[in-house]
Amino acid sequence: MLLSILVAALSCSVGPDAEPGPIEYEGTYTVVVSGTASDKETTIPLEGIKITLHAAEPIIDGQGEVRTTTAYTDNRGRFMLTAEGFTREISCTITSDDLTGKYGYGRQDINISWSGPSYDKHTGVFYVNDCDFYLEKLLK
Repeated sequence: MLLSILVAALSCSVGPDAEPGPIEYEGTYTVVVSGTASDKETTIPLEGIKITLHAAEPIIDGQGEVRTTTAYTDNRGRFMLTAEGFTREISCTITSDDLTGKYGYGRQDINISWSGPSYDKHTGVFYVNDCDFYLEKLLK
């Protein structure tokens, strides 16, 4: 019986045309941005800083996705933002804003082409880690 199972298993071969290639994601793309906000001088984490992600595809034939999402830093200064539904490369602007007025404004720009080591080709997710803001205190 073991011999017949072995023969059956070995007789099933896959030709070169049937070899599976790398799995490529075929849905819409998602970007996940995470990082921190802290005092530039002391590096103390800042809680309650408004972080906004504005992500946009180039407009082609009047079409292009635009997503804006906002989060606030937690008590350890951390945040995470997610924007989904893209089909082409995107340009992202991430801003930080202290609504109390104690700290200045921050901005980072990132272009994403859905490739490279930060892109998970199986899920269609591009991870932007360590998007950190070091904010200066405003003089008052």
